[in-house]
Amino acid sequence: MQKQTPKWLDLFITAFGPSGLVALAWWAGAFHAQRIRELQLTYPILNITGNAGVGKSTMVANLWRLVGSSDAESLNLRTCSMGALLAILARAVNRPVVLEEGHSGHDGYDWNALSECYSGGAIARRTSEPAVAGIRFQGALAFVGGELETINRRIVNIHLQWQPRTADKSQAIQALYDLHIGDFSEFLEKVQESREQLMYRLGHVGAYVQSMQAETNNGLPADAARNHAQLRVLVDFLSDLFPMADDRKAQHDAHCLISDMAWSHVAMAHAAPNHY
Repeated sequence: MQKQTPKWLDLFITAFGPSGLVALAWWAGAFHAQRIRELQLTYPILNITGNAGVGKSTMVANLWRLVGSSDAESLNLRTCSMGALLAILARAVNRPVVLEEGHSGHDGYDWNALSECYSGGAIARRTSEPAVAGIRFQGALAFVGGELETINRRIVNIHLQWQPRTADKSQAIQALYDLHIGDFSEFLEKVQESREQLMYRLGHVGAYVQSMQAETNNGLPADAARNHAQLRVLVDFLSDLFPMADDRKAQHDAHCLISDMAWSHVAMAHAAPNHY
């Protein structure tokens, strides 16, 4: 007898589709980010983009609710200084840090330093003083909004397209908000306790890298190939932990979306090979 899809997951997939499932896979991996780096050196930076009103903030708010938090944990770049951000990054071990783009300039941010979050390297704050303070990041970094060209090979980009809001989606979003925090508790518990299953799935990254390299005629840069291969095994990891209704083909659709995301890096690498 097939196990039933958890209510929260059924609602989440209905509300956000394949893009939501890919974001959810990255989110699950964030709670093992440093462990993944210890095995595979890097964990991708997530960038969720799209025009105003496409649902970026709504998706992120529900990702936070899955782990018993509110979207107030997301940091707004208009109000969070680089110094405050470094302090938060230093405390984030195997958990996500989400930065939301503001509407003002970000002159106080050293984006090249933040790119070290990809490999868990030392993030040095460059100041006018001789001393340079640095921390080693052990979490997972996500940006909501903006285009991060300077760290492109380190990111996986989920670009949300505007779609008409159907009754099913509207009802699913409202139903998610109506659920109690306790209804989501199994997500984080299962994700954190399933280290061995995650390690097993990570063993398939190499096969996915080879598959995507073949699909793109070896046009996919090595870093980008590993980033998207990690996403694909995390989708599989989610399906191991939480059954998904067959008629949705959610897992297949998520894999197809990740392949499309990878192809965007092929075009970018060809357009600006030296910069990329």
